[in-house]
Amino acid sequence: GLGVLGLGRAFTLMLPTFTGDVRVRLVAGFDPRPEARAAFALELGGTAHESVEAVCADPLVEWVYVATPHQLHADHVVLAARKGKHVLVEKPMATSLADCDRMIDACSSSGTHLIVG
Repeated sequence: GLGVLGLGRAFTLMLPTFTGDVRVRLVAGFDPRPEARAAFALELGGTAHESVEAVCADPLVEWVYVATPHQLHADHVVLAARKGKHVLVEKPMATSLADCDRMIDACSSSGTHLIVG
């Protein structure tokens, strides 16, 4: 079960990969734009949440794909890890080495996997 944070360009480019893999189920998504959330729910059948926190708390979400603006990556990865979710984060991983370390530490501490796209 994949939850998506950010339903913009990066997600759109990855969508064929996600939908083409039978192991991936798009179960939840968030974007600050209501029309993006509505399209996600209508076209992909997942739950459109109104916050990053709600996606990370969704029990159907096993992995979180972080495709939000770069400056938000660290906070979103740390939140997902704290909720026990594995994370695939778009490049760049973060905007500072300190944030990269924080992301690695959060996933290591929670026993979750961190993959940088």
